[in-house]
Amino acid sequence: MQVSINKFRIVLGLMLTTILVGGELFTVWARSESEDLSVPPAIAGSSFSRSTAVAVQNMDPAKVAAAIKANGQALKAFIWQQRMQMQLKGETKKTTLIQMNYDVNGNLQKTLLSEQPSPDAAPPPSGGGRLRGRVKQKVVSKKKGEFKEMMEGIASLVKSYTELQPQQLQSALKQAAFSPGQGDMNGSVQIQIANLLQQNDSLTIWIDEGTLLFRKIAIVSSYDHKPVTATANYSMLPSGQAYMAQAIVNYPEKQVVVEINNLNYQNAQ
Repeated sequence: MQVSINKFRIVLGLMLTTILVGGELFTVWARSESEDLSVPPAIAGSSFSRSTAVAVQNMDPAKVAAAIKANGQALKAFIWQQRMQMQLKGETKKTTLIQMNYDVNGNLQKTLLSEQPSPDAAPPPSGGGRLRGRVKQKVVSKKKGEFKEMMEGIASLVKSYTELQPQQLQSALKQAAFSPGQGDMNGSVQIQIANLLQQNDSLTIWIDEGTLLFRKIAIVSSYDHKPVTATANYSMLPSGQAYMAQAIVNYPEKQVVVEINNLNYQNAQ
């Protein structure tokens, strides 16, 4: 048991690829297998079910790392579209459609296909004379600035969970809870890390037992002492590659929801 769980921690240490938020690919973590990855007795003990132990043991580190790397490389041959929709208080405020592809040097390229409302759209006329109009314009401009700052802060918060220092990651993995995936995550291994960057936060990852690729990732945290959640769901292309199909970031305090969908994958080669 201890050996199998230890091996799986090596897998997680080798690669934790995560979700797309705001069109940016989060960092792939890596560290050497030679680091101390010993498992505390409380984790290596009888709390693991037999099915979890078997699933973890079957996930050979080299095979999982190779599967993730090959999957990512194969996706670079595709051109696809990414739709981002931002809602505030249940009302859609912005929708963008971007074409995504990798160039010959492996760099991600983005081409804006459409944006609603258009950035050139004129604001609606305001009544009450020029003075009142200028005051209203200043208020609107201030609110937009505050909203932009908030969204950048939330994006930075979510991204921080994918850019842990090796020492932080190593310590966190030693406290991770392993369990079989349930419901629509049946056939996967669930790994949950709690109290990672904040008190009562969590990072949960589901890895498919068969493909050795990610099925789902969920982050629970807080921004300005208010809850924030981020969830990414993965799907399979007909050609067998796993891709991040949908990501949703939710900040209930301000009734803000950002949804990102990747769609219309076509092989560009």
